[in-house]
Formats: sequence, C-alpha cells, structure tokens
Amino acid sequence: MFESSARMVSEQPPTSFASLPFSNESLTQTNPKTINPSADALGFQPATKLDGAEIAKSLDRAAEDLAASSEVLTLNDSLVWADENAKEMQFAQYDYLSKTLSLLSELHLWGPRFFNKITSNLSAVSNDGLYDTSLAVVNDFSITQKLQNGGDISARALTNIARDIHDASTANSSSSALSITLDIPLLRGAGSVARESLIQAKRNLVYAARSYERFRRTFYKDIVSDYLSLVVQKQSLENAQRGVDSLRQLAKRQAALYESGRTRLYDSADAENQALASVARLSQSWERYRLALDRFKIRIGWPIQSTIQVVPATLGVQPPAVLVPEAVLEALSYRLDLQNEKDRVIDTQRGVKNALNNVLPDISFAASGSTDSDIDKPMRFGGEEIDYAAGLSVSLPLDRETERINVRQQQITLERARRQYRESRDSVAVSVRSALRNIDVFQFTLDLQERNVKIAQLGLDSINADPDRVSVLDQTRAISDLQGAQDARDSANRDLELSIVTYLLQAGRLRVSGDGALVLPKPHQK
Repeated sequence: MFESSARMVSEQPPTSFASLPFSNESLTQTNPKTINPSADALGFQPATKLDGAEIAKSLDRAAEDLAASSEVLTLNDSLVWADENAKEMQFAQYDYLSKTLSLLSELHLWGPRFFNKITSNLSAVSNDGLYDTSLAVVNDFSITQKLQNGGDISARALTNIARDIHDASTANSSSSALSITLDIPLLRGAGSVARESLIQAKRNLVYAARSYERFRRTFYKDIVSDYLSLVVQKQSLENAQRGVDSLRQLAKRQAALYESGRTRLYDSADAENQALASVARLSQSWERYRLALDRFKIRIGWPIQSTIQVVPATLGVQPPAVLVPEAVLEALSYRLDLQNEKDRVIDTQRGVKNALNNVLPDISFAASGSTDSDIDKPMRFGGEEIDYAAGLSVSLPLDRETERINVRQQQITLERARRQYRESRDSVAVSVRSALRNIDVFQFTLDLQERNVKIAQLGLDSINADPDRVSVLDQTRAISDLQGAQDARDSANRDLELSIVTYLLQAGRLRVSGDGALVLPKPHQK
C-alpha cells in the first residue's frame, strides 16, 4: 500500500483495527435476548403546557448557552478528525486494504510453495491367533512453483519407513525417492494469459490507490461543504435574532403609540403577532441547526454526546484565471477516476486476447525424472539409476464453440467499455466547463447580494429615521428584507468558495494533505 500510494504522490491509509465490542459468549448464542417492553411497562408522562414567554427567553439565551457549554470545532479540526475517524473514510480504507490483501494472496500463489505431509499407519494381521503388527511412516515433502508463461515445476521427496513391531530385529525397511516434474503449455494457456490473475491483481491495487485518493478529495469537498453550511446556518440564526429584536422593539413602540391613542389597535396587534411569528421561525431554525450539528458529528465520527459549535471560516481560495480548453485537457489527464476507467478498457482488451487464446489447440510438454535411495539408507542417493520421461500432448480444437462465443462476448464488452469511456470523458469535460461557469455566476451573485444588503440597510435606516410616516407592514417588511439579504449574502459567499473547490475537484487539481487539509498550489510568477 505504501509503494502503491507513493508512486502517485499520495498518502497511505492506516491499517490498524479496533477489537470487536462483543464477548465470545454472544457470538455463539442461538437465542439472543430481545428487549421489547409492553405499553403498560413503558408508561406515559403528560407534558406540561407550553409557555411562550419561557420559550422566547430560552431562544434569547440559546446562543450564549451554546457558547458556554460547547467545544469550538474549527474547519481544520473537523477535517483532521474526519480524516482519522469518519466511517466513510474508514470504509474507503477497508476497500483499499482488501485489494492489497488480494494481491498478497495472489503473490503467494506465484511464489515457491512448500508442502509436507506425514502419514503413519499401524496394521495388525492375524496369523493362527497371533498378530503380526507393523508400523509404516511416510513423509511426503514437495515444492511447487508456477512459471511466468504457463505451467509449473515441482520437486518431491518421498520417504517411507516400515517397522515390524512383532520382530523388529529382522523386518525393518526404509527408502526415499526424489522426483522432479515439469509441465509447460505451448499454445492454449501459454504466455501472458497464464499470469492473468497476477496481472489483474496488481492493476487492481493501482485502481484501489487511485480510488482511495479520489475519495479523499471528494470527501474533503463534502466535509467543507457541510461545515460552511453550518456556518451559514449559524449566521442566519444571528441574523434572525437581530430581526426578532427589531420586531420586538417595533411591537413595544406600536403598543406605546396605541396606549397614547396615536395608532390603531390593529397596528399594535399586527406588530406583536409579527414578533411572535419571528420567534416561532427562530425556534424552528434552531432545531434545524441542532439537527445539522448532530448529523455533522455523526459524519466526521465525533462523539454524539458532545456539544460543539462552529466558527466562521474561509478556505483562502481565489477564483482561477484559466482558459476552458486548457482546464478540460488537464482534467482529462489528471482525473484519477477517468484514469481508472481508461485502464479498465485495457483490461477488457486483454480479456479479448485471453479469450482468443482459449480457442487454440491444447499442446503441452511434460517431463519428469526420479531416483531412489539406497536400500535401508533413505538419505543416501547413489545417482546411478535415474528414471526420466518426456512427452508431448496434443488435443485438437474440435469443440471450441463455447470459447468462440465467449470471444464475441468479450468483443462486445470491449466495445461497450470504449463507448462508456468516451462518454465519461465527455461528462468530465462538461463538469469542468460547468464548474468554471459557476465560479463566474457566484462571483456575480455575491456582488449582487452585497449590494442588496446595503440597499436593505439603507431602507431600514430611512424608516427608523421617521417611523411615523411608514406603516407597520412596511417596517416589518424592511426588517425581513434585511435579514433575507444578509442570509443570501452569506450563502453566496459560501457558494463561491465551494464552486472554486468543486472546480479543483472536477479538474483533478484538488490536493489534500495527509491530515486532510487543502494543499493550495503556488501561483505562477508573472
């Protein structure tokens, strides 16, 4: 894994695993316990009547209470923690490790393999009421090695020791035999097709390394998006709280005007109702924010019982000055997932070649040689008598219809893979163009929303300068317009940074360090 990741200037994931949180007894239980109490056992406690005033006070203290009882989680802390603890990251590491283990298993099959088998037999033969007992011990040791272009070679040492227990002094024997066997295919199954499983296993590890690095980059973008969305939600709560305060001041003023006889009861009641409605919306916004915080903690693997708060953050990215054709060409070269798809087309092409090999005749060469040890001296070989054999086996391809059909199927699969790859290239080009256009759109949107905030603030300031000439509806609308403009500006600022990160991801230019942080390239010197 280290070598595979290092070749692409990437990080190797950790390979440590936690122990199972289950006892050995629970693993073999055939009747696991079920917890399902009845409704009577559960009981029911009616809730007290809601107090609107208390809810409003708790909302006023919500931000302070959260700040006092929570732990500050910065964007960088979130990325570092998620890189080590997020379940999605761990699952990606498991997939990478699984491909590595598959390659190790395949490499073992292509290395020298040693086998040793010991067999002992005790026999007793009845002879006129007496038993002739004997003990035979056979030791079978062998070594096998696959050959790169097909076939295998094996060596074997067989030792046989027999002992007559009834008359040990006269009936003992021992012998050994050495043999070597070679089997090589000459047509069908010969060449690179013989090591197809090894070739594919090695290529699969490269694909896994690319997929893991591509996942890290995509995961970085997703975590950043979630965190900045939480920041926008928090800023929206602050904007909403200021709106609630403004509406409360308006309600108090309208109530005082009504008591002095300077306005209608309707205006006072309408202002109070608008303030209460804003409190209700703020309560719903707080619940959505808390839910989003909990989901974010689950995604990055943070302890769910802990209370956290996010802080405003910026990625420090700037809109790139790049030509669309250049960006597309870079993406077609740099995108790791597209490189995987391209190489899998080569795998399919190699599958066609292997299928054609299966149509060929079976011609194989086999050779063997063996020698026995001296009698009753199993470890001594004279070398005078060596038996050998060699032969050529030919099987005519009279029935290859299934193999020929498989060739056509592989050719269809290859054509489908080529078309799919061309479609993927087109999709990458479209995504890069779209990402660059989105940067321009969100730059314009952010500038527009900043203007809207200034205009809304000017409108509210002009109303506050002379509130008597403006209706309650216009005043509440001005407060709502300012809050909406501030929310839209914060969202546009987030969308602009995310659009730049999205472009870097789509163009294959996004780089993530070992601790999950963004690595920004140095700007070119003019």
